[in-house]
Amino acid sequence: MRFKSERDLLVEALGSASRVVASRLVGATSGVLLHLTGNHLVVTGTDLDITVRTSIDVIGMEDGSAVVPARLLVDAVRSLEPGAVTVQSAEESIEVTLGRARFSLRTFAVSDYPNLPPVTGQLVSVAAGDLVQGLSQVVRAAATDDARPLLTGVLFTTEGNDLRLIATDSYRLAVRDVPGVQGIGGSHDVLVPARALQELQRATGSAAEDAEIGVTLTDAEISFVVGPTSISSRLIDGNYPSVLQLIPAAYPNRLRVAKDTFLTSLRRAKLLAKDSTSSVRLTMHERGVDIRTQSHDAGDVEDNVDADYAGDELTIAFNPNFLIEGVDAVPGDEVVLEMSDAVRPAMVHGVDDERFRYLLMPVRVQ
Repeated sequence: MRFKSERDLLVEALGSASRVVASRLVGATSGVLLHLTGNHLVVTGTDLDITVRTSIDVIGMEDGSAVVPARLLVDAVRSLEPGAVTVQSAEESIEVTLGRARFSLRTFAVSDYPNLPPVTGQLVSVAAGDLVQGLSQVVRAAATDDARPLLTGVLFTTEGNDLRLIATDSYRLAVRDVPGVQGIGGSHDVLVPARALQELQRATGSAAEDAEIGVTLTDAEISFVVGPTSISSRLIDGNYPSVLQLIPAAYPNRLRVAKDTFLTSLRRAKLLAKDSTSSVRLTMHERGVDIRTQSHDAGDVEDNVDADYAGDELTIAFNPNFLIEGVDAVPGDEVVLEMSDAVRPAMVHGVDDERFRYLLMPVRVQ
């Protein structure tokens, strides 16, 4: 195999594929597969649950394949000066050169690389805009602890004629309705690993506003195709918990506040929240909201933000990271925080748009 490629283009393709290669893997699976046909290079990375394939146009000189340690190859190419990188494989190594710099990297046997089936089935086109925005709002609420595998996914379900996205880590719950997008699984719910959806967000980062995502689904796997990149993932098997029943029908206390001002104050208060037990306290009153974080080791910080508040004076505490992520996900210039009391879940959403809702458990404080 021998080809030339612009460094930045090659780094982007290698980075996309290598991100899903798990550090726990050894041997050929810890590498990325390079497959050159003519002027077409396909780069593949997998952790056996999620597979990313991306293709780029190069100047091909000799067809072939090679499996190269993923992180090492990305770092090597990235370290080179801008320009045309030459990549050439030998029997047990691959050379990466540009100018006077040359890397010679050991390779794995191509025959040892997992036999990954290609993306097959009928592709259903979905408008990327609202779907990707919805994913960016809900994926943050999915659990990252593999001890609770069901909660590490995002549920794709149907509400009327719309797609509904749901994620929770048991401390917060994010729900986003995507109008105009039919349920991807038809009448069946689909539970997709959040990690795969993060890769989908990255793949659509530079896509045009009117871009579309191709989706194909089998009983065990879902694939997303965005331009030259495909992301295939095993589905999570199991029954997702009935979480929507946790959302109260109404709240007696309602705070309406400018989003950016509120976020700035919360981020300031977070500076003193040095450990997982720290919280930010909000005291709501008719003049606005007082924001305070207190640390026995570092000191305390206080702030006040003007806001419209309707309800009884109330002090409630939250994990600052979870609250900031919820407020940040709300579209628009203002955000609404609704509460029952200091111990029951509070709701974060927009003023006129409640397609996105973020339910958050308070933190009990003395």
